[in-house]
Amino acid sequence: MDDLDFISDVQLRKTLEDSIEYIYALYEQSKGAEQKPLYIEETHRVIVLYVVAAIEAVLLFFYKERKEKMEFCEYKYIMTLSDKYRHKDKEEFPVVVAVQEKVEKTDYQIGLHDLVIFFLKKKLIQKKTANRILEINDIRNTFHFSKARTKACDIEKVEEALSLLVHTLERAPEALKTT
Repeated sequence: MDDLDFISDVQLRKTLEDSIEYIYALYEQSKGAEQKPLYIEETHRVIVLYVVAAIEAVLLFFYKERKEKMEFCEYKYIMTLSDKYRHKDKEEFPVVVAVQEKVEKTDYQIGLHDLVIFFLKKKLIQKKTANRILEINDIRNTFHFSKARTKACDIEKVEEALSLLVHTLERAPEALKTT
């Protein structure tokens, strides 16, 4: 698949190619008139799950290739002060002193939301695209059984997700050239 030639990680490129092929097969199969509504909706959820995972993989690859860094504050050497120190609004809680250290996030600590916001702040992704990715990610998150399925996962959402994947794949090679 020529659209993925910009991905130099051969294993990732192969995984994405296989996943995109699977997405297409699911998409075609879900259009069958003989399918039950529940099957169709659940198939749509699987498609969205795969599409969002693919977008996340491309953005993470992009992040690594650009040698970007994300950090978070970690609190170390935490010491609880004596009971005589209390915050006026939270007197029932202890007051602590700690060293605040910025630590680089590891790959497994970086999620899609982190990547989208990070690239949005760097102006490497448009706000409209960022919002679309996060909206589709909200639908993906309904795959967690403990989350309410308040957002429909119909054919329109699937086609929106697929369009977003194509958009991401088309834009990524050009953005990589600016590293």
